[in-house]
Amino acid sequence: MNKTVKKQTKYKALLVLLLMITLAFSGCGTAIDENETPLGDDTQVNEPIGDDTTTNQDGTDAEDEDVIDEPTTPEDSSEPEESEGPNESTEPEEPAEPEEPAKPEEPASDMPPSDTKTLQTLDADDGNLLVVINKKHAISDNYYPTDMVTIDSSYGTYTGMKIKSVAYDAYLKMLTDARAAGHDFYICSAYRSYDLQKDLYLNSYYSNGPDYTNKMFAYPGKSEHHTGLALDVTSASMGWGLKQNYTDYPDGAWITEHCAEYGFIIRYPKGKEDITGYMYEPWHIRYVGVDVATEIMSSGITLEEYLGIA
Repeated sequence: MNKTVKKQTKYKALLVLLLMITLAFSGCGTAIDENETPLGDDTQVNEPIGDDTTTNQDGTDAEDEDVIDEPTTPEDSSEPEESEGPNESTEPEEPAEPEEPAKPEEPASDMPPSDTKTLQTLDADDGNLLVVINKKHAISDNYYPTDMVTIDSSYGTYTGMKIKSVAYDAYLKMLTDARAAGHDFYICSAYRSYDLQKDLYLNSYYSNGPDYTNKMFAYPGKSEHHTGLALDVTSASMGWGLKQNYTDYPDGAWITEHCAEYGFIIRYPKGKEDITGYMYEPWHIRYVGVDVATEIMSSGITLEEYLGIA
């Protein structure tokens, strides 16, 4: 009888112990569901890649990317792969650097060769108002015009621009009469040094290629702006730009019609590209003196044709 009671007591104790263990495990499972975040929920794998790092300065997304579930290649995501255990991790692969757009091969020398052979190079300004600077006639890198003055900032879109005094005086007379007739314009480019022209030329050369550059930009030492006798003008009427239809605007039409009265010519006229080497530029005026300017503009010729040189 005592042995039977002991066995029943032992079995009851085992049943109580098993019930306590079961209840304990049930409580641990509840804690996991309520207090722990399942692995991966904080990685935002369904959000567009880069949405949490790439924004524009105004706060908008830099790119409008579609939501994707997972990247197709390692380069498409900066998220590491999920770990298979508490002590294991996988580092994200480094994204591949984007390829730069193709551009013309950079020459070994400091400057690419000029597209036209130079026939003559001047070393100093001798005061000749009819000096010709074009693709074949150049000036040296240390050439600096005589009698230079600084353009008043109220007449230009930039400060510190310079021009020869004779051309500046003529321009101010032209501007005064233009304003009296209801027109207005401003200087946006005047004298350019060799180094500045070099920077402009190379920037275009490696961005746009040689063909475009040689039509739109003078080779350093072959820019008429280097003489201090050339100006580029712009106006509010055409949005402060430089447009080939400038003569369609009242300000541009007035300049073309009246500039010779003050000693200026449209240096690169329409239909003369084969002679000047450059596209039509109604905004580019060049001082040559009243008599010469009147003959050139009334005849519809270029400075090269007037002087009988190539």
